[in-house]
Amino acid sequence: MRAVVSASADLATAGRRLDASYHASDGVLAARCVRRWEAGRNSDTQGSRAACEPAGTYRTGGRLQTLADVCVNNGIFIPSRFKRIFVDDPQHGVPYLTGGSILQADPLAGAKHISRRFTSNLEELALRERMILVTCSGTVGNSVYVNGCFGEAVGSPDLLRVVADPAKVPPGYLYAFLTSPMGKALITQQTYGAVVPHVEAHHVVGLPIPRLDRDTEERIHALIERAAALRTRAGARLKESKRRFQRKVLGLDPDLHSWRYGNEHARGIGVAWVQTQRPRLDAFHHIGYAAEPEALLGSRVCLGELVRPYQPPQFKRPYAGNGAMPFLSGIDLYDTYPKPHMYISRRMPNLDRYVVGAGTILVQNVGQRYGLFGRPTVLPRHLDGVAVTQHLMRLYPIAESDRGFVYIWLATDCGRRLLLRQSCGTSMGVLFERSFSEMPVPVAESALRATFERDVAAAQADRDEANNLEEQAQAALREALEIKSGI
Repeated sequence: MRAVVSASADLATAGRRLDASYHASDGVLAARCVRRWEAGRNSDTQGSRAACEPAGTYRTGGRLQTLADVCVNNGIFIPSRFKRIFVDDPQHGVPYLTGGSILQADPLAGAKHISRRFTSNLEELALRERMILVTCSGTVGNSVYVNGCFGEAVGSPDLLRVVADPAKVPPGYLYAFLTSPMGKALITQQTYGAVVPHVEAHHVVGLPIPRLDRDTEERIHALIERAAALRTRAGARLKESKRRFQRKVLGLDPDLHSWRYGNEHARGIGVAWVQTQRPRLDAFHHIGYAAEPEALLGSRVCLGELVRPYQPPQFKRPYAGNGAMPFLSGIDLYDTYPKPHMYISRRMPNLDRYVVGAGTILVQNVGQRYGLFGRPTVLPRHLDGVAVTQHLMRLYPIAESDRGFVYIWLATDCGRRLLLRQSCGTSMGVLFERSFSEMPVPVAESALRATFERDVAAAQADRDEANNLEEQAQAALREALEIKSGI
């Protein structure tokens, strides 16, 4: 239960609305906080002078502008809906990102491609660096600062685009405010729809944006820009590491190699011999998408010779308040900056089975055979010692120097296909501990394997530092807005 005190002026502002849930909502509280901050920073004379200043300047702080004031002309928009025509060959298409995929540390992993030829509004859909994307359908208010990891991708019409005018506001500062609890609450307050929440561009053009002094805004912008550069560098490092894996370990030219079966649903016809030791009669295991990489492997060993997979048992989640043990679900840990939003009791029996240390390889082992299922991630530094769902397989390398080799192998298209080959189930696939232990991995010299650990460690260090810089930006914003706790 929440309790809030509203003045008569607040009731008048809300059209004399007597709905308690409205006045206690985070969006209303955020709007009141912004107004109190503005009133406390400016006298009547100063406020009048700031209101008369041109919208294109930001010399003085302690005032409010609207989101439309600080964006380029027509810089707040949602692209028009269109018929999507997907293609199997990436050479004939561009990566198409949705509201879920933009939040991931590797937004292009598993992305579908829409046709270049038959999509007339590619320019409108394009995602450009320093553009701010806001999810505007279903889960509303999650924001992303577009960086180099997005490449030439385009975004769905379920993404609100916000293009800041650098002459009016530093883009990184605007992003920091929109991703703060206050900014997100102001956005979600504008939603409509009972079953599927939505927000439209015209709903947020009047969003209040607190303007700070120029030095503070530029400092926050610099932190966000540095974080974006580190994320781009980490993504590029991992991409090159996967290409090197293909060349040095698999003996493939990544620029020339192409797959016969382009996706998990590609139709395959073939003949296969059923093994008598562990007979399987599902075609997905023997032919097509999952079996195609088998012919590319030369000498191999089982992954169980390099790692010890571990999956804790299912358990009843005793959810608790913020002071309890942070608990991460499967989808959370693939985000660019994963943060806990659930907590479980520290008195839960066998809690230690679910606690994971920073740097551990985690793999989604339950789900449909696309998206995040079978994709590896690494627990970031700021989440060291949190509890993680049993739907993420833990992979503990026998030799620490092999961690990067295992991660890159699972991150390659070849490795993921062979892992999915071990999965069971049709609509909802499942990977067990033996699925990881029995999957093949190519043989490589220990010196070569160790080089991949350097790549993964450096990329993870960049991402950890990027998370730290974003947290510094949020701390500077909270200090400037004089926010003690909460909204």
